[in-house]
Amino acid sequence: MSDNEVLPLLRADEVHHINKPLDLSSKEEEYLRSYTSKCDRRLLLYICIGYALDSLNKMALSNAKIAGLSADLDLHGYDINLALGVYYLGSFIFQLPSNLVLKSVKPTYWLCGSMLGWSLVTLLTAFVANARQLALCRFMFGAVQAGYLTGSLYYISYWYPRELVRQRMGFFFASAGIGGICIGPLCALLTSLEIMGLRAWQNIFLFVGSLSLVWSLVGLRVLEDYPDTATFITDSEQRLIVRLMACQNTVASTRHISLRQAGMAARDTKIWLWTLIDFCANSATQVNGMFGPTLIASQGYSTQTAQLLTALTNFMAFSGMASIAYIAKMARGSSNAIALSNVVTMVGFLLALLAPSNSAAAQLSALFLFSFASPQPAAHGPAWEMANQQGSTKPAMAAAITSAFGGLGPLATAFVYRDRDSPAFVLGHTVCLSMTVT
Repeated sequence: MSDNEVLPLLRADEVHHINKPLDLSSKEEEYLRSYTSKCDRRLLLYICIGYALDSLNKMALSNAKIAGLSADLDLHGYDINLALGVYYLGSFIFQLPSNLVLKSVKPTYWLCGSMLGWSLVTLLTAFVANARQLALCRFMFGAVQAGYLTGSLYYISYWYPRELVRQRMGFFFASAGIGGICIGPLCALLTSLEIMGLRAWQNIFLFVGSLSLVWSLVGLRVLEDYPDTATFITDSEQRLIVRLMACQNTVASTRHISLRQAGMAARDTKIWLWTLIDFCANSATQVNGMFGPTLIASQGYSTQTAQLLTALTNFMAFSGMASIAYIAKMARGSSNAIALSNVVTMVGFLLALLAPSNSAAAQLSALFLFSFASPQPAAHGPAWEMANQQGSTKPAMAAAITSAFGGLGPLATAFVYRDRDSPAFVLGHTVCLSMTVT
């Protein structure tokens, strides 16, 4: 088959089995492999690095806290908890509208614009002078960042057939772990440097904000909006992927916001069940990101050592996220995989509660366990929804509902890990264990 030869139309039996891999010829399989490889290297790699940078910006506060932020801003009581929590409130408020607006804005502009926005807010955070300004900046960060996660998931569904979506979403979620692995050593280095008379915590915000700002501008040259308008694939690859996506009713460039599909998503009980799972899972998932450095430092480690050790806990989180698709396959389904990960998470929190609070080995082992297992249930919901919803508005609405309402889980977690409970943190561990059991 020549590169300019038109591919045949889909057979009727292919149209009726849109959730199953299609029966392609060997040449078509070759085109599909070439197409997905190009998308992986160009588009998926870009948004994964973007999500890793999002993780850097998100975790900057927890590392800045032990690098002198609390002392310099005279933070007391729930001041730092409020700053951590309002991020999720801002994300919740703007999540649903941002995903619907995404259908009216080119994905390239939306994703790069969101990244540019949160980069500027992070840079601004380096110059806050009190608790109120810090909380305001974190709320703004959550608001402008709200559209990137579900926008990226939606973007993946634009470019890949359904049977390829889950694995790519696993890679995407795992990239947050890569950001987490990097943030600890990076902050340890920045904490040790004297740059233009700035405080150590200011260096952290300025550096990570600058990184993501540069990457947001790179995206304007790297990203493209839709497969049927892409310039980096061949004509044969383009015809094939448009044909496959048309069969699955997911050709995004020809779709507009559908109020009917939005209503279907809002009434779908399966979506709300995944949202409940996501809510409970996120309560435990974000413990490492929000309080990992604090939990480690409570065991007597210095600031820089605690920051370095977060690389290990975040490596565990990365490993758990990267293995989502494989664990689901091994467990023979998402429900079994969620049950397995919940058991491991509960073991982690039980160990943290029952082991001596001053036993660094036991407490770090507990942190490793729930950091590895807790993120997995939170990722299965959006992946299932984006891979199993027809149309273009319903997947966006489904992902937005789950990410927005499910994302409120850490809002509660932010207030139950209190400095005065150190080093046992009984309240925080008990609440997260209860949410996992639920």
